[in-house]
Amino acid sequence: MRAASGSQRVEKLLALTDAYLQAGNFEKAAEFASEASDFARKIGQADLQALALNREGKLLAATGKRGLFGKDKAPGKFKQSLQIIRSQRRPNKALALDNLQQLRQLAERAGRSSEVADIDAQIARLNDLTEPLPPPASPGVAPEKPLTQEVFQKEMSALYNQIHTSQSSQQVTAQQRVNYERQFAAMQAEQAAYKAQIDEMNENQAKTALAFMQQRFILDSLKNQTSIDALNVKNAELALSESENKRNFYLAAFFAMLLLAGGALYSYIRAKQSAKILSEKNKIIRSEQERSENLLLNILPALVADELKKQGRTSARYFEDVSVLFADFVGFSQIAEKLTPQQLVSELDTCFQAFDQIIAKHNLEKIKTIGDAYMAAGGLPNGGGSQLRDMVQAARDMQDWLHTWNLERAKQGQPLYEARIGIHRGPVVAGVVGSKKFAFDIWGDTVNIAARIEAAGEGGKINISGEVFKVIGGHIPCQYRGKIPAKNKGEIDMYFVEN
Repeated sequence: MRAASGSQRVEKLLALTDAYLQAGNFEKAAEFASEASDFARKIGQADLQALALNREGKLLAATGKRGLFGKDKAPGKFKQSLQIIRSQRRPNKALALDNLQQLRQLAERAGRSSEVADIDAQIARLNDLTEPLPPPASPGVAPEKPLTQEVFQKEMSALYNQIHTSQSSQQVTAQQRVNYERQFAAMQAEQAAYKAQIDEMNENQAKTALAFMQQRFILDSLKNQTSIDALNVKNAELALSESENKRNFYLAAFFAMLLLAGGALYSYIRAKQSAKILSEKNKIIRSEQERSENLLLNILPALVADELKKQGRTSARYFEDVSVLFADFVGFSQIAEKLTPQQLVSELDTCFQAFDQIIAKHNLEKIKTIGDAYMAAGGLPNGGGSQLRDMVQAARDMQDWLHTWNLERAKQGQPLYEARIGIHRGPVVAGVVGSKKFAFDIWGDTVNIAARIEAAGEGGKINISGEVFKVIGGHIPCQYRGKIPAKNKGEIDMYFVEN
């Protein structure tokens, strides 16, 4: 599971949940179900999150406790799972039915008959459903009111009044035109009466009357022309005013659209820049998180690091079968006298980096270094056994690396490093102590005996206890050394592993 990522990690967490649920270990099952739900939510796997919430609800319902694993929280998990299913384009009908069945059982046990009836109706609808589940209605959106006849009449009346007001100036102009036409008709009638009188007059009188009538007609024509010209000027002014109003409206509309387009373009550019900055910041944050994770895993085992991140503390654990390796260099004090502190630290760093790679290659756990001493353990942190064969092979690789390194150093006339390595197996207690500068360590008599076995060894050899020989004796050739006295531990059967 630790090597998996994405949806595969969620699926493995759910598999562990089901396994612990079947085994009756509800506490472990709940732990893995909660982790699966949180991780599925983080990576956006809604279908797996709905499945994990369903498992959490079943665990809460099965425990019969209140509080952290209480029945009173089980319906909420089933409802959350059901809500996620309804929001999907292709909902999981089987999982939706299972959530409804679980809710029905809880409601029936609590004696809520109305809730049971409502859930039964939902189950019946879901069993007959051929299309995807409808998404939940969006709250706060009221349906649009229909347009009644009364409202329509009011709107039409208001529109008519507006049109009547806008056309009032044109109606006044038309009335003036009617008046002018009436005056012109009266003048034509008067002209016909003068003509009848002329027929009855003599020639001189006729000429005089005709001249007078012509002058009168010319005068009236001038008056009419003046009125018509005034009317044309008025119409031209109205047309010009209307044209200016339209031009002003179009200009205002154009500038408004220009402002809106400019605002939209500015908002788009700002949003794009903000998104780019946010993306870069997210990359930096993810990079820093990965670096922090790697640094933490370099200090603590993965299981202990996960527990420390989740709970802020970690508890010590007892392991029944663990292999412990100690290694230090023979005559290190004499070597230190020949080198400067910088050279000494550099050469130790070279050795211990090589040891770290060998220990990691065999899936063992480096515990710590103390001066020129190096300590490692097998069977941590999952308690899968002491891994004695891997530990002995790692010790062989360490001696082989030192042998090759010493050959090069001998050619250059540099001091040689010979390591004593001791291995023992047995029970230990492992964990992290303190609240600052966390360090993973192991304790117990097994650790003390392993240190004594290393001290009783020889340079360039691997010294093991009788407990280790019982496990690897049939697979790896060893040479019995007899019972060797160990400080404060009496005599201990010891063996050299043959090269």
